[in-house]
Amino acid sequence: MKQHIIVSLIAIWVFNACSKEDDAVFTPPDKQCSSTLYASKLPADTCLDFPDLWGPTYIYHRMGPGYALIGKNPGNPDEWIYLINREEVSTGNEGSEIWKVDTCSGRKQFILDKVKSQPKVSKQGWMIFRRTYDGLMYRANLQGDSLKAVSNLVAHDLFDWCLEGEAFFYRARFKDVAYLVDINGNVLDSFALDCHAIAGRGNRIALSLDSEVSVNHSRIAVLNLFTGSLTEVTETGGMGIGGPLALAWESDDALVGAFGRAGLFRIHVSTGEVEPIKETCENVFYYYPVVEWDNPSWLILGKRDYSWPVLANIDFTTNMVLYNTETGEEWKLDLDQ
Repeated sequence: MKQHIIVSLIAIWVFNACSKEDDAVFTPPDKQCSSTLYASKLPADTCLDFPDLWGPTYIYHRMGPGYALIGKNPGNPDEWIYLINREEVSTGNEGSEIWKVDTCSGRKQFILDKVKSQPKVSKQGWMIFRRTYDGLMYRANLQGDSLKAVSNLVAHDLFDWCLEGEAFFYRARFKDVAYLVDINGNVLDSFALDCHAIAGRGNRIALSLDSEVSVNHSRIAVLNLFTGSLTEVTETGGMGIGGPLALAWESDDALVGAFGRAGLFRIHVSTGEVEPIKETCENVFYYYPVVEWDNPSWLILGKRDYSWPVLANIDFTTNMVLYNTETGEEWKLDLDQ
């Protein structure tokens, strides 16, 4: 891809140079901007069925850095924001680094470190996230400036923006209470909810709640922030897919859920219907789904690929991928090249 672009640029330069007067000033063409310069199309997954262990459980070991794709800069769609975790074990306390790269210039910029959870970016260009040393919610802009703690309670791993980026919704880690908080940290409302996955859209919060059917948070509901009403959507505990590890709004009436090794599923809010987007295997695991603002048929995802176990040990890699829900195409992004 890169060689093709270089050859094309040379051809353009030769044509322009030969068609102008000798004393003319040549202005080179603008660099082509495309995230595909950093992408490669992935083949179809090969499924592996791991043997059952008697007694001990598998020990998982990540190979190389950990990556998670946060999404695009809403003010510059040619700029991608992502996480890098350089720790050798996932139980470390150093946390992850936030980086961004401009796919036009190739310029990379370090933003912040010691990040504990997947940040969420608002359309106004603010990030919210947890930090490793206190577990509180923080906000910062996409330059890493205006960093400020916006909670006085340790937060759960999952949270999201709502009310068009004017506020966010999170659950306290050590109690079954969720909070609606403005961008400056002022608590606007609280709700007695034992929620896990959280996805905000306008005045609605999609939630996975504690269930009587399964041990997972497999009860899906939508909270209306204006009225305080909770509308039940569906129960996924009896479907063999458990509860969603994370949710994202695909449209006003559809959610995308990452259900661990079960795969990616679409939940229709008005009917409660659950349909597969991509069913996976024991060796494939998707996490942190984000729907592209400017093209909702593309999902921004983290992906783990597990290798065949040796004794009780399983190695895995983490990658940043784009998945097209219409075509089934999947692309791996290498933004740290």
